[in-house]
Amino acid sequence: MNKIQTTVIGAGNMGTAIAQVIAKNGFKVNLWNHEGDKLPLEQIIKCGENKKYFKGVKLSKNINPVFDLKEALLGSQIVFFVIPSNFMSDMVKRVIEFLPCGVVCVDASKGIDDKSLFIITDLMEKNIPKCLQSKIASISGPAIAHDMALGGFTAMNVASKNKQAIELVKKVMENKNLKLVPTGDLIGVELTGSFKNVYAIAMGICDGLKMPMNTKSALLVTALREISELVEKMGGKSQTVYDLAGLGDLVGTGLCEISRNRRFGEYLAKGLKKDDAIKKVGQVVEGVSAVKILINLNKKYKVNMPFAKMVYEIVISNKSVKKQFLNFLENYK
Repeated sequence: MNKIQTTVIGAGNMGTAIAQVIAKNGFKVNLWNHEGDKLPLEQIIKCGENKKYFKGVKLSKNINPVFDLKEALLGSQIVFFVIPSNFMSDMVKRVIEFLPCGVVCVDASKGIDDKSLFIITDLMEKNIPKCLQSKIASISGPAIAHDMALGGFTAMNVASKNKQAIELVKKVMENKNLKLVPTGDLIGVELTGSFKNVYAIAMGICDGLKMPMNTKSALLVTALREISELVEKMGGKSQTVYDLAGLGDLVGTGLCEISRNRRFGEYLAKGLKKDDAIKKVGQVVEGVSAVKILINLNKKYKVNMPFAKMVYEIVISNKSVKKQFLNFLENYK
């Protein structure tokens, strides 16, 4: 077995998938989940499968479910944070107590803190000791968790200001079926990875309203245009928007039938109220909180984002799905 030890914080779909990829590469992986949801860890111990979030995938024996956070982090050289972005601030503050200098901290959640409007990697940098700040990284791209865990070819961006951090992430994750393309644009990777969920909701609405591929294709272009303008205003690179973390992830999430955000949009279009649609999805729908943050950033940076605003009116203001959507299309530019 390889000597690099890894910890994954979060035993949901993606956390379990990342742990599986790393474990199958021959590395020991400690997998931890928050104290209020111990069932996934218990299921892995009992039957080698995360039936709650990742049913049907037999997990590697290199995955070690750990209930105590300190124990889960002991001896790890790289820690993946795979939890909803709104929990990230508190989680980082808990984790740093147990991390020695030199550990690589990887954000796999992709998001913005709803209170500070910081991208998650900036939030991590703000809350961890200086000796850890240079080793922050982020991974993002078109990665449906189930497909990735089963070995379907997957390519993502890995972003960091530190080349050693990038190399360590690549070392534990890459194999013949998973490739990581490096970039230094943390801002672009974080923003595109978060806000693609907003536009994926819109793709689901298209499906619920039985709109043709012509419509979805035009709207995907509009989504990229809006994200690109915001990324540039916030100091990122527009080329990232058209890379794996941007265009790739938007297509993967927006057009995939099992995508949570896409299904949520479809349920809204079919008449379900927001809370009922979330309940039917059965997991966190990241685009709901992301659209509120996106509109706040839109106001702060004065970016023209009518498409995002339309999604906001439907999801947050509970306005008529069909009326808002058709009105947007009628005034499409």
